[in-house]
Amino acid sequence: MVEMHGWITIRESYEVTDEENFGEILELIDIEIKKLNHCDPQIVWRNGECFIELLACTNHMSLDIRELISFFDIVGKVAKGSYGLLYVHNDEDKDNHNSFVVHRLARGKVEIYQDTLLSPIVPVIEDR
Repeated sequence: MVEMHGWITIRESYEVTDEENFGEILELIDIEIKKLNHCDPQIVWRNGECFIELLACTNHMSLDIRELISFFDIVGKVAKGSYGLLYVHNDEDKDNHNSFVVHRLARGKVEIYQDTLLSPIVPVIEDR
């Protein structure tokens, strides 16, 4: 099974406090969402801030998971001030079958880390 949970706080830039092009950025992100064929990230507003919620669960690594991981990277390129986390567990990944892998978006780029909070899945989350 592949399980994925993530979020992105959308920001135009990490240098600009007045986000004068924010509407255009949201339009670009919406265009990217509409290009996705197998998943549907949600843009949500809370307390005047804009976020994207990402969630997927499939039996195997599939196109919807790959699309969301790529989308995570695209948002970083479109809105360089955005930041967020994407937690992915793929029990068929021979190197990470017992752990989550964390994709961190910050300052326009995505870096991948080994999770230390929920991993190793056995025994932190499950018993076998």
